[in-house]
Order: sequence, then C-alpha cells, then structure tokens
Amino acid sequence: MDTTRKGCLINVLLFVVGAIVGTGLTATAAVLLFLPSTTVTSTNEGSPNVYTKERSSLVGGTDHEVWLGRSPDHGHVVTIPNGWDATPEVDRRPGGVELGFDHGGRIFVPESSYVGGR
Repeated sequence: MDTTRKGCLINVLLFVVGAIVGTGLTATAAVLLFLPSTTVTSTNEGSPNVYTKERSSLVGGTDHEVWLGRSPDHGHVVTIPNGWDATPEVDRRPGGVELGFDHGGRIFVPESSYVGGR
C-alpha cells in the first residue's frame, strides 16, 4: 500500500509542476508574439523634430507613425494610414506641420497638438 500512495503523490506533484511550467511557457510565448518592436526609420530636425517610426509585431503586422516633439520617445503621435508611404515630406507652417505623401495625401497637425508640456 505504501508504494501506491507514493506513486500517486508523485503523479499529482508532476501534474502540478507541469501545469505551472506550461502556463509560464504559454504566457512567455504570448508576450513575444504580441509585444511590438519600434525602430526610428527617419528624422527631420527642426521645430518640432519629426521622427518616423516603424512598429511591428509577429502577429499584428507593421504600422508607421510620425512623432512630433523634442525626442524620438516624447511627442505627439500621428499614425500613417495603411498603404501610404512611410516617409512623408515635412512642411513647417506658422500654424503647425503638414505631412505630405507621394500619392497626394496630406495630414495637417496644428501647433497646439505638439507644443506645451507634451
């Protein structure tokens, strides 16, 4: 009788350890799949500085953003629509910044969006 109890206890212990390890591996895999990576693809110095970033993840695909601000990780974010080129022409105007794209699309960002404490 003693050996069957010991075997049962080992089986339960192995099941619990396997469940914990399996949960940890699943959580790690999910984080790696959904965690985006960001790289700065171009910079246009001026007032404000304009940084074009590429965000990609294994599951979510690739998105492009323009950041208007004093550094690549601090500023106002403008998402570039899918299908538009990733390097806009920057036109600084008295009331803001206009981003122009090759196919004729334009995005105007008013100065109030990126100036003052952001």
